Amino acid sequence: MDLTHPAEIDLLVIGGGLAGHAAALEAAELGASVLLVEKMADVGGSTIQSSGSFAFAGTQAQRDAGFKDSPEEIRNDIDAASGGLADPALVSVYVEGQADAYAWLKSKGVLFYPVTLSSNQTVPRTHATQPIQLMEALHAKVLDSERVHFLACAAARRLTTDAKGTVTGAIFELKEGDWQVRARRGVVLTTGGFSQNTELIEKFAPRMSTALKLGGSGNTGDGLLMAWKLGADLVDMAYVNGTFGISINNYPDLQTRGADEAILRLAIYRGGIAVNLEAQRFADESISYKKLGEICLDQLDGVGFQIWDANIMAQSVPAPTATDLEGALARGLVRRADSIHELARTVGLTPERLISTVTRYNADVDAGRDSVFGRTSLGRGWGALVKIETPPFYIYPCTTGVLATYCGLRVTSRMECVDVFGEIIPNLYAAGEIVGGFHGSGYMSGSSLSKSVIFGRVAAAAAVAS
Repeated sequence: MDLTHPAEIDLLVIGGGLAGHAAALEAAELGASVLLVEKMADVGGSTIQSSGSFAFAGTQAQRDAGFKDSPEEIRNDIDAASGGLADPALVSVYVEGQADAYAWLKSKGVLFYPVTLSSNQTVPRTHATQPIQLMEALHAKVLDSERVHFLACAAARRLTTDAKGTVTGAIFELKEGDWQVRARRGVVLTTGGFSQNTELIEKFAPRMSTALKLGGSGNTGDGLLMAWKLGADLVDMAYVNGTFGISINNYPDLQTRGADEAILRLAIYRGGIAVNLEAQRFADESISYKKLGEICLDQLDGVGFQIWDANIMAQSVPAPTATDLEGALARGLVRRADSIHELARTVGLTPERLISTVTRYNADVDAGRDSVFGRTSLGRGWGALVKIETPPFYIYPCTTGVLATYCGLRVTSRMECVDVFGEIIPNLYAAGEIVGGFHGSGYMSGSSLSKSVIFGRVAAAAAVAS
């Protein structure tokens, strides 16, 4: 047993991703002693595999770029993306905390790139980071804190309770055997989702059973299952969906897709289009990449191709990583050609069909109306459509992958877990991807990472004040 890590602590935080780090640091700043425990050898979870996108409104970075935004507009976009299903109380926590969260992250040494547009945003508000730099900056603060103890390679197996049902701590599995920790102020679950748990995916989202299973390798639903055993209520489970734009690294070898490290790239929100194996567009490319992910799975072999030209490639930037089109080309995941005919041949599409599809789309752009799917913008009403006409041309074979599950435990506005009868489970809190009730049936890009920071800090503050 590693005796440098206490068996009794004020606050126990289970899960070393973004939400866990935010909760641990907030609690320490409020004077509590904290134990932050991570199942895997490395911290970061799904955050490391994300595009590093945060959604903040009304920032100086937006104003400097000429983008007018407000907390009320971000509230409206979150609600619209959720299909009207987002818990208003949770949305209010987000809206009221987002500006401070941005400042808090910068104060911790997190670096942000220029603001860009992404899915389900009516105005560009993606404040992107480099995910590794983000987690390294926060983890350095954790390791420097005199109040935070950190332990890796410790898998939580059960929450412990007293006779009244109050959560008192947790039992962990270490190489040396079981290890029990007592938490005086409570437990914050920040264990992420369950994208890597095939059984849970098939239980709650059978349509996603053929999608690639991505996200953090430790995202197997541990926290959700432990809370569920205590009667925790679950919400938004029916809305688990995949993300469109995940690379097929060995195309056309579909049998090994996902065998290598897959990436997310989205040229569609810069003006690209998406076609299927029949070289036909299959959706309005400006809609959410979650909805596109669902539609892509309905295409032959679940395969899609994003197509763009030199003008769109010139917009490639390193962050958010989903816009790093040049990086995908350098990795051999994007094919390039000097004509649409030649481009089609690089991936085995029928050249005449692809030429017809691109020609019709370009004509529609000139006419000011997408006659096939009614696309009118680059994303949610922002940005004018552009033609795909300037060589060289690019094509990116991609599919749908479950990067995150965006559903889970029902919580109060103080991040207290609620049971199936609507009663608070004493001393049990949750934050990050494990929380349900916020995203509803959709997702506004950047809101997941932002939510992790905001909710993690709120959970810690509530626990310390209890």
